[in-house]
Amino acid sequence: MKVSKTLLLIPVLVLAVTLLATGCVNVEVIDKREEIELPDNPIERAAILGLFNAYKDSTMWEVRNAEAIKVTPTVPTKDFVREQDPKELYCVCVKYEARYKVPWTTGDESPWEITRRNILVIKTQGDVFLAMRPVGLCHPFCD
Repeated sequence: MKVSKTLLLIPVLVLAVTLLATGCVNVEVIDKREEIELPDNPIERAAILGLFNAYKDSTMWEVRNAEAIKVTPTVPTKDFVREQDPKELYCVCVKYEARYKVPWTTGDESPWEITRRNILVIKTQGDVFLAMRPVGLCHPFCD
């Protein structure tokens, strides 16, 4: 009987050690992204979140200090209406700082450059604001 209890205890211990080790590894991984300050306006908020989401999986670019400068209502094309069925559509001019970085180097990252870009924001039939991929409705860059 003692042998069978010991044999049952071994897989439980292996599982516990594995879970503990995985937990310890995850504790050491720290998210170094800074907190994003989001505006109260839902259209501007969607544009800024869309910008950060576009860059979040890129290890070669960093983005910071995003702010919405101008919101312009936009008229969709017939094809866009047929595909997306928007309630409202906006081009949001967003100003932000971006730089190219190489994560495996320890220094000499490129300088921060101020960029202005239009981001397409759609208000869905369910009243949700979403940033969309460029589809040619907004000019890529804005003043």
